[in-house]
Amino acid sequence: MPVRLVAADDWRPSSMTKRRLLELEREGLLCHRTSLSSPEWIVPPADHREPNPPKGYVVSFAKFHRHGLGAPPSCFMWALCLHYGVELQHFSPNAITVAAVFAAVCEGYLGMMPHWELWLHLHRGELFNAPTGTTGVRKHMRAGCLNLVLKTKKTERPREYILVGLSSNHAGWDSQWLYLRNDDGLIPAYTGRLITERPDNWTYSVVQEHQSRLDPLLDALKKLRLEGLSAALVLSVVHHRRVLPLCLGR
Repeated sequence: MPVRLVAADDWRPSSMTKRRLLELEREGLLCHRTSLSSPEWIVPPADHREPNPPKGYVVSFAKFHRHGLGAPPSCFMWALCLHYGVELQHFSPNAITVAAVFAAVCEGYLGMMPHWELWLHLHRGELFNAPTGTTGVRKHMRAGCLNLVLKTKKTERPREYILVGLSSNHAGWDSQWLYLRNDDGLIPAYTGRLITERPDNWTYSVVQEHQSRLDPLLDALKKLRLEGLSAALVLSVVHHRRVLPLCLGR
């Protein structure tokens, strides 16, 4: 049955408060505010019914910072934004988790910075359109439209990587938005752009002549998988140690 797409709903007003953001700060998930004139994060004013960040700020979500995003964001996070042509709000919570797990596996288990060709070999982007409650009708998403998933069709990629099982329950996450200072412009500026079609490059992989260069890394990943490493285990270590894999200098 063909799917009909309709316009996205309006933004939900932010439910974030200074108290809740200070909790993230105390947990080491947000930077301490050191400037009155240009604070590292800002609680959206009550009259901002939809995002309207000041110049030099982008829209982030509490869930992102609980799942591994830090400030300033890592070069890998910058590369993801650049490659997929998205702004920060376009990532889904699971997309942030997938990217954070990959960065943690590369740095903590393979002993290297996140490897871009390995990422492209294993993952692709999917455009998520939300259900409306009417059969055959879905709606575009203003936030969370980009999912990052393992490539599965006609490949053995799921067996090449660690076991991944992610939560699908992120109820209310899109109302937990805040303004995050965009140090050095490492994240594309917020424009509120709506993504209605999946670009071709969301599914790009590594050129064939470079595939063999990945063999040692894939062998190491297979060994980690056989030894029982999973995304859940990586995340438990990340949370226990308060590590932010998608943060510059962490």
